Amino acid sequence: MNFGFEARLMAIRAADAESTVLSSGDTICWSFADSAYPIYSVLDSSGAVVRTMHNWLRHLREQAGLTYSSNTIPQYGRTLSYLCRWMERNRPFPSINVDEYVKLLSRTDLVHWLNAMKAEGAESHNTLHSREACVKEFLDWLTTIEGGRIRDSVNSPWGRDGTLGYITATPNARSPKFISAEIVIELLSGMHNECERCMFHAQYDMGLRIAELVDLTVADIPDGSLYNSAFELIPVSVQRGKGRADQRPEKTTLISRAVLRRIHRYHNSREYKLAPDWDINDPVKPAFLTANQLKWSARNASKQFKSALRRAGLNDDMSTHWMRHGTAYSVLRSDIGKDYQDRMLLIKEMLGHRNLTTTEIYTQISPALLQQITKAGKKINRLCEAEFIRERTFLGPLQHSERRGHRE
Repeated sequence: MNFGFEARLMAIRAADAESTVLSSGDTICWSFADSAYPIYSVLDSSGAVVRTMHNWLRHLREQAGLTYSSNTIPQYGRTLSYLCRWMERNRPFPSINVDEYVKLLSRTDLVHWLNAMKAEGAESHNTLHSREACVKEFLDWLTTIEGGRIRDSVNSPWGRDGTLGYITATPNARSPKFISAEIVIELLSGMHNECERCMFHAQYDMGLRIAELVDLTVADIPDGSLYNSAFELIPVSVQRGKGRADQRPEKTTLISRAVLRRIHRYHNSREYKLAPDWDINDPVKPAFLTANQLKWSARNASKQFKSALRRAGLNDDMSTHWMRHGTAYSVLRSDIGKDYQDRMLLIKEMLGHRNLTTTEIYTQISPALLQQITKAGKKINRLCEAEFIRERTFLGPLQHSERRGHRE
């Protein structure tokens, strides 16, 4: 049932619900007092719920933890909101609403939509492909009994049984990117605050995914005094950022004592200690907070990373995932283990790869070439490398050039 914006707000208040607007008002998340989980909806420009999209997102939310990750559903909602706005601007007949247009969507429509997405800044082939995959899953669901069978599989934009294939071809696996300590220093120097520099230095040191990084808590950070002082690298248990549905088993990586000291110094700062949303000794307090003393989201961290790239004049194609590649190549160039094979096995464990074949993408740069691109042709010491980065990028409280961290 579609209803107006004012009526919707009244219904939410009557049900004692909290609402969160995602993606500039296009997607809304309702949290009802009598519901076990939040309910996501896509609104049209008048504020009415788009029924087909709402029903699908509700279906996904009911499957969260079984088939879908709860982190996936808001992203799907954003993708549908982009499609909704495009349909409103390009309806073949002004009198039909979005739900009616959803029944008519053709392959030609989706080609135009994907081109519009590209023109609006979604330049990454991976991004366009994932958005198309989301819409395909949505339209396929509308052919099922649960989806109301409002579409016929014969009229699928991808052909019956997928015979036409995706409009955006499945992206090929890309070669890992080499990042040196010098590049990391340039990147961190483009960040205004120690909270950002410390966090991304930790990512490079431990090889974490961005989702794993922002979900670290104080309790996850090890106490270096419990380990032999001769140990330069200390094990850290981290929840994996990727897993089936909401399953996130732990993995073990390594942190250098230099980065561990940097984190402890950051935790002793006034800004971190007095963050208003947590007690000083709260074990579940995020290990890293934004310049505004809030919990990082992966989305916000990626945006700040991109801003730092521009300020530092580095390749704008870089992403936070390149830091994991940098970790791998740092380990391969290091003096850890007896030989190259030992280092490959260590990378597998640090990055949380299930199979060694995944780790073998790093063999694209041969050991001989790695030796050549290592300063003075010698193996590096990862503790010394971490200390080198820390010395050149540490910012004390009075050195922050801008408090909020968002000025270009």
